[in-house]
Amino acid sequence: MSEKRKNDTIIEGEYYDPDLPAQENTPPQKHRRTRSAGNVPKYNPASESIITKSNDLIQKTKYALPKLEQKVLLAMMAQINPKETPDADRVYSLSFSDFGRLAGVNMHDNTYLEYLKDTVKSLEDRSFWSLDPASDGHQYKVLSWLQRGSTVNDRDKQIRVRFNPEILPYLSQLKSNYTSYNVEYLLTMNSTYSMRFYEILLSYDNGDTDYGYTNGLVFQPVTKEILDRFPDKAQDIRGFKYKVFDIQELKEQLSPPPEKRKKDKEKPLTEKYSNFHDFERYVLTKARDEINQMTDLWFDYIPVRIRGGRKYERLYLFIRYKSAQEMDAVRQLHAQKSARNEEVPRRRRTRKTTEPERSAAAVSVAEPLGDELFTMTVTRAVRVLESRARSQTLQEKISPELYSAVSSVLVYTARLLTNTNSEKRAKQAQETRDALNRILAQQHDLTCWVLGMARMMLTKKEHGQLKSPQYNATIVYNAMEDITIIPSGRDELRSAGATDHFKADLSVFDE
Repeated sequence: MSEKRKNDTIIEGEYYDPDLPAQENTPPQKHRRTRSAGNVPKYNPASESIITKSNDLIQKTKYALPKLEQKVLLAMMAQINPKETPDADRVYSLSFSDFGRLAGVNMHDNTYLEYLKDTVKSLEDRSFWSLDPASDGHQYKVLSWLQRGSTVNDRDKQIRVRFNPEILPYLSQLKSNYTSYNVEYLLTMNSTYSMRFYEILLSYDNGDTDYGYTNGLVFQPVTKEILDRFPDKAQDIRGFKYKVFDIQELKEQLSPPPEKRKKDKEKPLTEKYSNFHDFERYVLTKARDEINQMTDLWFDYIPVRIRGGRKYERLYLFIRYKSAQEMDAVRQLHAQKSARNEEVPRRRRTRKTTEPERSAAAVSVAEPLGDELFTMTVTRAVRVLESRARSQTLQEKISPELYSAVSSVLVYTARLLTNTNSEKRAKQAQETRDALNRILAQQHDLTCWVLGMARMMLTKKEHGQLKSPQYNATIVYNAMEDITIIPSGRDELRSAGATDHFKADLSVFDE
């Protein structure tokens, strides 16, 4: 290679040859050697469950799923035996309790039934474009994960789905060019991008087998040349493998742009984190931390930029499989998480409160909400909001349908308050908390507000305007201080004949 080509690019002030992946003479990529999949059992969070996926499904399809939908899908996939002929009519199930573990909520609380149903419906509605393997390489077709007709049974507490027949060939009877991994690694992650990152890394690696490929299409051993190219990281990446990725293409693989005709407010990564600093902060760093802590891989990266340019355009990704001793720590971590999930604490018995206790509670429900909300789990945040809205007393006074809507509003609000994993979400959480504190300052509790919001959500439900939990939370956010909400809640309170049980000052709305 000429000196001119070598001087075209620069890394953190050091000259380098990018060795861009060749696009011709693609070798037949072998599957990654892992522990044998064997007969994959029904999903059990306490056991090791193996997923097998075609590398084409991992690498050549661009899709993004919310974290919980991704986990539900993986838990269902873990029940597929990759060695058997797929049966399109087979029903795969997931219990409510296992869903609760994946979601981090207590499914004994009926509040979450609607949340569960919304999650399953949203997953069933998902579709994406995929290159048709039977075509000449220029034809794409729409694929969905699931068939229509998924069910949620609140008697036997089971979710049941069937996979789309066209997706099954990507998940079973694969002879080559596939990746297998322990699904438990991904189910303990908190970032959907970490899950996709792990899959992508494995799909480009041939495991312990060295086929001698040096064209950049798969991970290859770090050489002395690479160590010399990155002197500051040489000690960290010695013994690793590496592969070069285009940052823009990687973003699109993790989160493709939505179809223009869909009014999706959730931006893809190419827009959401257009500069590298944000992409590193909210995606790369989290993926590295979770993969290193929870899986069989060590993972690191180095960003590079073109000489004369100011922005980073490529990533050198580095991986190394953990030793048996290092894996002992990973297994211990997962065992501890599993043990915590199996523990069910005693539930506090409820009793009627005395008048002095109600007076004390009246003082506490008017207290402003603090910053600690931002770091709580959704479940804990819901409990805080329930106390401010006098939820327990409301349950005795209003219809079950309206109370269910109240519970949903509190869950959506809690999601807004606790989702701070990006600058935009953190700002929304702050604005939501501040709006609630203004309502508390005026009304002394959130009772009328939550009733008004619940009535609004029921009206939207009747008109078919509710969708996914994230979409519904956005509705709550946009209507947070709508001037019609609290008067509507006041009317609901009076209709229920419950005004004597609350201390909210309703006179401020009198004409």
